[in-house]
Amino acid sequence: MNTLLKMLLLMLCCSQTVLAFKPGIAGFGLSVNGSRVPFNIFSISLMPGETAELKMEHAGTVSASGGKLEGSEKRWRWRAPASSGHHTLLINAKGSSVSLNIFVLRPASNIKNGFLGEYRMGEYQRQPLQGMAAYQKPRGFIEVSKELAELQVSPHFTLGEFLCKQASGWPKYLILGEKLLVKLELTLQLFEKNGIDTRGVVVMSGYRTPWYNQSIGNSTKYSRHLYGGAADIYIDSAPRDGIMDDVNKDGKRDQNDAKYLYHLVDGWLNEDQDTADLRGGLSHYLANAAHGPFLHIDTRGHRARW
Repeated sequence: MNTLLKMLLLMLCCSQTVLAFKPGIAGFGLSVNGSRVPFNIFSISLMPGETAELKMEHAGTVSASGGKLEGSEKRWRWRAPASSGHHTLLINAKGSSVSLNIFVLRPASNIKNGFLGEYRMGEYQRQPLQGMAAYQKPRGFIEVSKELAELQVSPHFTLGEFLCKQASGWPKYLILGEKLLVKLELTLQLFEKNGIDTRGVVVMSGYRTPWYNQSIGNSTKYSRHLYGGAADIYIDSAPRDGIMDDVNKDGKRDQNDAKYLYHLVDGWLNEDQDTADLRGGLSHYLANAAHGPFLHIDTRGHRARW
């Protein structure tokens, strides 16, 4: 059995809290372009005309809302249309289903003078940081309408939660990394296993345009937020007041709650070799006049702590 699936099942079985949490594990083995799809709702991105190669461990059926689909039983191929947009593949096997969102990207070549249409992007750096693949200039962006913002992209997150906070009309644009989605979902499972109510998880900051990142005073031009590979989160279940819950149960709501989450995630990643491909940055931040304490998680490809 795939090691990632083993880990998901173990987390499911070890806690009654997780059972109530409904982690949304896929009911059968499925990979797309060589990467396993661990959840019954998941999302990937392709450029116009690119192909998604589906491999299933059990024979099943696939239907698509658009594009070109061909194949049968365990192997299927879906080709993206020439224009950007959102399509859904409904994949069935073993009496269960996986809903796979495929975002056909708006090419980055459409950015003119720092704008993608009327949406202000700013400029990405020409060269990737230290030559690392995770910092290559983006090839394209997900185009998000007001309606599409409500789309569930994984069991516990919607597309709109990752939108940049800059003021703009619709459509808006973003990048959403597949590894980030997996890491966030597994992080929620870890929290639930440790008795933390994650129903109020808040993505305080997901994707950021280079322009917005600079406008809020960040000096780095290689933030993982710019590449769809980072999220700042906190837990705000009840009452919903914009401040981190007392997750460490010490009777206070302060920076120690963010530190507690940090140590949970850091210990999990250090102990579990199955999460090697999810390596990245991890940090906790104190409250200030603009926000409460929060946890930063990213998928830069190597371990970083600060």
